[in-house]
This record gives sequence, structure tokens and C-alpha cells, in this order.
Amino acid sequence: MISDGNSKKFSYPAQLGILFGLLGGGLLVASMVSGIIWMLWTGRSIFALQTELLNPEYYYQVMVIQGVSTLFIFLIPVLAFAAICYRKVDLFLGTGTPFSNKQILLVIALLVISFPLGGALAEINQIIPIPHSWELKFKEWEAAREQQEAALIKIDTLGKYLMSMVMIAILPAIFEEFFFRGGLQNLLTRWMGGAVGAIVLTSVIFSAFHGSYYGFLVRLALGVILGSIYYLSGSIWLSALFHFLFNGVQVTALYLFRESENINSKDIEQNFPIWSGAIALILLIWVFRAFKKESDKMKPAFSVHPSEDPELLTDFDDQNQDH
Repeated sequence: MISDGNSKKFSYPAQLGILFGLLGGGLLVASMVSGIIWMLWTGRSIFALQTELLNPEYYYQVMVIQGVSTLFIFLIPVLAFAAICYRKVDLFLGTGTPFSNKQILLVIALLVISFPLGGALAEINQIIPIPHSWELKFKEWEAAREQQEAALIKIDTLGKYLMSMVMIAILPAIFEEFFFRGGLQNLLTRWMGGAVGAIVLTSVIFSAFHGSYYGFLVRLALGVILGSIYYLSGSIWLSALFHFLFNGVQVTALYLFRESENINSKDIEQNFPIWSGAIALILLIWVFRAFKKESDKMKPAFSVHPSEDPELLTDFDDQNQDH
């Protein structure tokens, strides 16, 4: 357990309760706001929203609702949580941590390597033996999920492409990184007194939140990569950059290959043999070593974990005494 000079001294269980309580509140507000947007924009009943999600006629409305929902579900709750539990929100989240051009290039290298790794993990996910009843249920959920996604990934015009880049690639990348890495992983790292368990646990929750069994290992690996980028660099923007590029590559591919009836976002992740994953994993470790070395050079005056900086603890103690 880490004693954090930036904390307002809420216990870690209390902080976790506050974070997930705000998440629950965000879900409720997102549902209400989405319904209001739908009714005002379309003139349709709120009860038609669920069925019309698959209607291409309402593509732009659904995209806006998607963006607004992620705002209320992820970003606003974690900002409120950080303001409630910590003195300096930017210090806690890592929004002001400097980073170098070399770190950006290494993040791009990690992105390139992540696709064959994800493809191998997707193949492994398919062959893991599970009870037949579970398999039927997971495939039923996957089919429903793919049907819902089909309306969103039919990106056949430049306008839809630009809208999708904003609502599917940019905003979810930023909002999810703030919540999962800046909020949850940050809290768990302090609570558990180390990063490894916090990164893995956050990645499990992150993957489960996406609701796809057959994409679970891919999202888990993605979460570990994102969590490692954030922990090593201390910058939320570098993990958000990786997340945006990961989403953006898929959105761009769907637009460029829009004439093909067989391509979907899962194809982009899965068109790699299992053996490619082993090579990708070795390369990933090698690039992460270079990333850590560069990140160590960029350590800011205020670290991600204030307890690791004795001067910061002294500063906070002096500040508390002054008040």
C-alpha cells in the first residue's frame, strides 16, 4: 500500500466505492441524456431507440449518442473522483507529464507489434475449450454484438468516416484511458503497492467491460500494453495516443475497404497466425525496454506516484501545515 501525499486521505476501499459509484451514476445520466438527444433530434419515441440503433438512416444520431454516452460514463466520473479524492487532479491523472518525440515513435512501434499479437491471441481465444452450453451462449451474445456493430462500421462516405474517427476512435480512446488507466489503475497501483497486479486487474476489467468473450484475450493484452505505457511514462496522453491509433487504424481500414462485404473490425485483429504472436511478444518486450529507458529520462518533477518522491511529500506536508 502506497502513502500518497497528493491524497485527501480517503481509504482505498472508499476511493474504489466512490469511483464505481460515480460510474453507476454516469451510466444513469448517459441513458437519460441519450434518450433526450434521440427524441429531440429524431422526433421518435425513446422506446424506438434500441430498435433503430441498427438503422443506417440514424447513423449520425447514433454516433453522437455514442460519444455523449462515453463522456458521461467514463470522463466525468473519473474527473469527479480525482477532484473528490486528490488535491491535484492533473498530478493524479498524469495530464501534465511531459513526453518526448521518441516516446511517441516507440508508442507507434508498439501499436504495429500489437496487431500480430492480438491476432494470435484471438486465434487462441477461439480454440480454448469451454462447456458447450457456454459456447452457445457466448456465440449468441457475439452475434447480437456483431449485428449492433454492423450499423456502426458501415463507413461508406467521407462524412461517416470523419464522424467515426471522432466518435469511435478519438473520444473513446481519451475517455476510456482517463477512467481505466488514469483512475482505476492509478488507484489500484497505490492500493496494491505495485504496478503489475494493478495493470493486470485493470486490464481484466477493461476487457470484460467490452463484453466480448471471443475478443477477451485481445482486449486483455491491449489493456496490459496501455497500462504499461501509462505506468512507465506517467502520461495519460501517450496511452490515449496508442488507444486512438489502435481504434483509428480499424476505422480507416473499414473506410478504405468499404466495397468489400466480408471485412469487419474483427478481421483486422484476427488475420495473423498464432506463431506470429510469439515473435510479436519478443519484439514487444524489446520495444518496451527502450520505452522505459526513454521514459526514465523524461521523469517530471512530480511523479505518477508522489510517495516515490520524498521532496513532493515534504511539499505536501508543508502545504497542509500552512492550511
